Amino acid sequence: MPSWLKASSSARSSIARLGEVMRREIILSGAGGQGLILAGAILAEAAGVFEGKEVVQTQSYGIQARGGASQSTVIIEECRIRFPEVLTPDVLLCLSQEAHEQYGPRLRADGFLVVDQDLVSAYSARADITVLAFPFTAEAERLNSRISANMVALGALAAVTGLVKLESLARAISGRLPEHHVAQALEALESGVELAEAAKATSNDRD
Repeated sequence: MPSWLKASSSARSSIARLGEVMRREIILSGAGGQGLILAGAILAEAAGVFEGKEVVQTQSYGIQARGGASQSTVIIEECRIRFPEVLTPDVLLCLSQEAHEQYGPRLRADGFLVVDQDLVSAYSARADITVLAFPFTAEAERLNSRISANMVALGALAAVTGLVKLESLARAISGRLPEHHVAQALEALESGVELAEAAKATSNDRD
């Protein structure tokens, strides 16, 4: 079950702030083989190609192609990007405990920490951020496609933060992935949206 781990009123305030800032910095992090480089490229394409924003996307791998650390950074800005490096991300996605420990301290105040609740067992105790935990990998396994956890996470991330429109992500997926993988990826994206909506509904019921 997804969980909205901080007071929903605070989360809504953070979402409002994220929508107002001109520059948004995002880190998608985890282990090699989880598809985070692809997820970052799709996010950047959705914002830059289909929404006309300025974007910069970079990536890094660990020593091993699979299992080592992997991260993709995306900067989305309404005007020219003058500094193409992420220093204090607004949004941090972590699909491994190692990624959380490495990047968590860099998350800015009022930022969003989004984690896979089955792969990140210890969350940040910071009181100035919003923490969201979802069963991304478990949901991908339910869809019989563990490798689609990145698309599940991308759907939830977009639904929660409003960084890009979901239709822009769908268009980027359709243009970037091989045709025989598109339907599965879009199903995973929609599942991520549903996880986010379920968390929002649960939070609203508690208010």
